[in-house]
Amino acid sequence: MAIKMKILHYPENGKMTTFANGLSEEFGVKSDKIPPAYNCDKERLLIAGISTGKNFSDDLSMFLRGLTKGQVQNVAIYTDSKDDAIEAMKTTVEAAGATVVDIKKVKGSVLPFLKGVKAEEMAELKAWAHGVIDNLK
Repeated sequence: MAIKMKILHYPENGKMTTFANGLSEEFGVKSDKIPPAYNCDKERLLIAGISTGKNFSDDLSMFLRGLTKGQVQNVAIYTDSKDDAIEAMKTTVEAAGATVVDIKKVKGSVLPFLKGVKAEEMAELKAWAHGVIDNLK
């Protein structure tokens, strides 16, 4: 049984986009950037790829602060951000009302515009996402 979910990424370019597109193909769900063209609406799961520093952009901050239970129940994040930024993401999402079910560290690019992802990296991320979904069923 499929669950209602969204796959989003921030920023609009780089590895987070490549990862989101790979997950999109895997689960048959269209990926979108943050902030998305269409807001989350009673999603069971949001898988979000986020690359940021400790200080979030206004768009990212507003999006994370808006993740109420009415929009999304559970959030799984994959990120190449540093630990303090990850903790800030988690705190912001949970303060809004959603539950952070898992966070996965991925390897970032030296240059933020590079999109290349190794097959092993993509396979590992897909396996992680399947595990997150299986735990919610």
